[in-house]
Amino acid sequence: MKTILLGLLLIFSSSIMQAQVWAPSGATWYYEWAAMWYSGYVKITYTGDTIVDGKSTKILKKERFTYDWVNHIYSTNLIGYEYTYLENNIVYYYRYGQFFKLYDFNSVANDSWLVAGWDLFHLCDDTATVVVDSTGFTTINSFSLKYLKVSPGQNSTWVFSSDPIIERIGSLGYMFPEPACVVDLYEGGTLRCYCDDSFGLYKRGSSPACDYITGIEDDHPERNNFKVYPVPSNSIVILEFIRQVKGNMIIEIFDILGNRIKNLQTDRVKLIIDIGDLKSGIYFISVTDESGYALKQKIIKNTP
Repeated sequence: MKTILLGLLLIFSSSIMQAQVWAPSGATWYYEWAAMWYSGYVKITYTGDTIVDGKSTKILKKERFTYDWVNHIYSTNLIGYEYTYLENNIVYYYRYGQFFKLYDFNSVANDSWLVAGWDLFHLCDDTATVVVDSTGFTTINSFSLKYLKVSPGQNSTWVFSSDPIIERIGSLGYMFPEPACVVDLYEGGTLRCYCDDSFGLYKRGSSPACDYITGIEDDHPERNNFKVYPVPSNSIVILEFIRQVKGNMIIEIFDILGNRIKNLQTDRVKLIIDIGDLKSGIYFISVTDESGYALKQKIIKNTP
């Protein structure tokens, strides 16, 4: 009996030790990103190690891959680098010349920690408080991982999303806290995928591919079988699906600043949309199916 208990203890200890990893070899994160007439994703990659303030840190490279729907241009931009490390089940990151806690996996419900933002020309506070609502364990790729559910502290201007924070992977929202005082058009949205050399690929299914940008390079052309015409138009546009629609499709029209102008649902293969009340200019029509898969296309409203 002692031998069996010892074996079970070793297995349990091994699984817990296995979970305490941050940014190992091959670690790569992909996040949703969209702003105004741009869409794409943010990619964060572990690129090596360095010493910062006496700490051996992991260098994380942040890049944004986008498509400009107005000028039809693909681009890649370097957002910057983050310096992080794991110590005693806490992930730290470097801001304002010092290290702050990013994730504290020792915490329990009602615990809190201080996070740091980034320079927004003093529109937001430099720091904010994260409060732990609950904790638990989940299994992903056969790994048992602790998760935290958190919320912002009182008057906090830097927040994580309502998605869980999971060991090894980080927040299933964006990796770092984002501003609550202004709209963040710079860094990423929710997590699409995470992978590293020993963990394998974790894909949340919010996009057809981890590095998906637009329908132009879609690996599933059957999902891209819709057309919008006439473009330009004075009064109406016709949205037509080449294949039969399965379930309801959410149709949204946005102006060039990203404001939603119209919103409707349909299960029909052909839909006439009145745009006669819109001002002249460029708009974008977004079609989202029940799985969350989205396609966009530019439309132009002319003056009658």
